[in-house]
Amino acid sequence: MLPTPGFHHLHLNSVDPEAAIDFYTRQFPSTKKGSWGGIAALESPNDVLVLFDKVAAPPPTRPQSAIWHFGWHVADSQATVRSFKERAEVTMRPLYTTDEGGSVLISSDTWPSVGNTLGLTKAQIAEARGTGVQPTRKGGFAYMSGGPEDALFEIAGNPSASITCICGTSSRFARCSGTRSTSTHRCDRASRTPR
Repeated sequence: MLPTPGFHHLHLNSVDPEAAIDFYTRQFPSTKKGSWGGIAALESPNDVLVLFDKVAAPPPTRPQSAIWHFGWHVADSQATVRSFKERAEVTMRPLYTTDEGGSVLISSDTWPSVGNTLGLTKAQIAEARGTGVQPTRKGGFAYMSGGPEDALFEIAGNPSASITCICGTSSRFARCSGTRSTSTHRCDRASRTPR
């Protein structure tokens, strides 16, 4: 049987790849500038590359949509959002919670979802209000934009230990008892070196 494949890279178009890489290294200090196959790259500590292709015009940002983004894993979503709110070069994007225009900046600041969904229906919101359900204010996802193209990106964090091991494997598919936030690591994937 072949080993489980890993994610290697994604390509982004940029009018200024160097400025884009500089932006992301400032926002995510665990990353660094690099290159791969002669293409300017942002290297992440989990061996995933973001490759930047130079283009003459920025990609369209309208209509605004959560479809046109990429996401970053963070250890603490709430702390990351607080930090990004203070950064002049980052624009926080609201998550709308009501037809009247109510919004939050992070999903865990509104009613928790039910099951495997990203939000609640109007009926579920009414039920949550009626039963006094409160936001968890832990974990969650948020959207923001910035960089030379004002690219939309997402952060999501506070995963359970059953999702991702520090070696980069999913514990649903490989036996592993480590988490990204632990300093010790036990894993049966001999081909991986704990970071």
